[in-house]
Amino acid sequence: MNHDDGPRPGPRRPGPGDPGPTGPAPADTRPAEHGGKDSGVRPGARGRRRGPGRALWHWSAGRDAGGALRPTGKFLFSRMVLLPALMFTVLALAGTAYFDVHRRTEELRDRYAPALVDLAHARVSLVLAQQEAEQRLGTGGDDPPPQTALVGLGERYPSLVTKASQSLNNTVQTGALSRAQEQVVRVVSGLVSAYDGWIDWAGSHHDSAPLRRAGMDYAADLLRTGPTAVLQRIDALEKDLRAAVADRGDRHTVLAVTASVALPATLLLVFVFVGLLDFVRAGLRVRGPLLVLYALPVLLVLVVLSSGVAAQQRAQRDVERSVSGIGQITVPRPSGDGTRQAGSSRGPDAAIDRADAALAERLRGTHPDGWARASVLALSVGAAGAVGCGLTLRRYGREHWKIDWGKA
Repeated sequence: MNHDDGPRPGPRRPGPGDPGPTGPAPADTRPAEHGGKDSGVRPGARGRRRGPGRALWHWSAGRDAGGALRPTGKFLFSRMVLLPALMFTVLALAGTAYFDVHRRTEELRDRYAPALVDLAHARVSLVLAQQEAEQRLGTGGDDPPPQTALVGLGERYPSLVTKASQSLNNTVQTGALSRAQEQVVRVVSGLVSAYDGWIDWAGSHHDSAPLRRAGMDYAADLLRTGPTAVLQRIDALEKDLRAAVADRGDRHTVLAVTASVALPATLLLVFVFVGLLDFVRAGLRVRGPLLVLYALPVLLVLVVLSSGVAAQQRAQRDVERSVSGIGQITVPRPSGDGTRQAGSSRGPDAAIDRADAALAERLRGTHPDGWARASVLALSVGAAGAVGCGLTLRRYGREHWKIDWGKA
């Protein structure tokens, strides 16, 4: 008789310390892309892989490959050198771009515009002088008016010739002309003297029609026709100077080159600065308000100089439009009744003066000199900010340098 009627114990489950089965291990059936047997990926290799963006951020924020902070002293020293260097680079590029545009604006305003105004005055005065001489001495077979025998050429003709000569001399004094152009103006001045001599000779022989007509014809040839025509030479000079004005207004090589370099330099500066703030906050438990305070002027400089460049370019366009309009001012033919408008408010000389005054007013409205002073001040503040950033980083890292390099 069997008295053992309790439950029989089932098969014992293997414990954690028991040896495993002695049979072959099951094959690894995971796909290769998940790190299976044939994937060729070593354990932990995937965690060490980083994209270029994360690598750059680790460099900017002072992290090593694993994301840990680098030695504080060495990192702050590198940023104490790099950050001000980047700031001064950006300031130098921005200043170079702005002052190149400002220099060209000054040339157009102080040299080329006055030169073109003086040439226009010379051209108009000579045409008016010829009209006055023809009215006093007659043209073709016409006899001069009776008062010519009493007053000769009068006062207006010599004053017009004197004004033309003075305008030519003023053109040379502006500094807008090349040496070859200055030589042309001197030749023109000599031709004006010769022209005036022939008119005076014709006036002194006003009672002899052949001699009077000969003097008038020689003078007219000097003024309008032939290879030595005064008005043609003046017109050629005006065209050359207007072309120079357009060229300086369109010359953006320095601006384009500096802007193309300044933009990536500014982006790199911002990237480095943000990484520095992250390192300072994580490693020193400092939010870095002083760094932000010193860095803001550097970025504001870019805003000020960009606005200044826009204002200077508007001024250059104003000069170009004004000198083009001045070149189109001509002397109308005298009316049949002999009425003259040259000295009135509707005459060509007055039109040139109005165009010159309107240009000066528009230039004052764009404030090129004010922007130049503001730009110098902004660059000075930005440079002080760059130095302040370097000194702040020196204060942050001074004690850490003793630790990192004190044993050396």
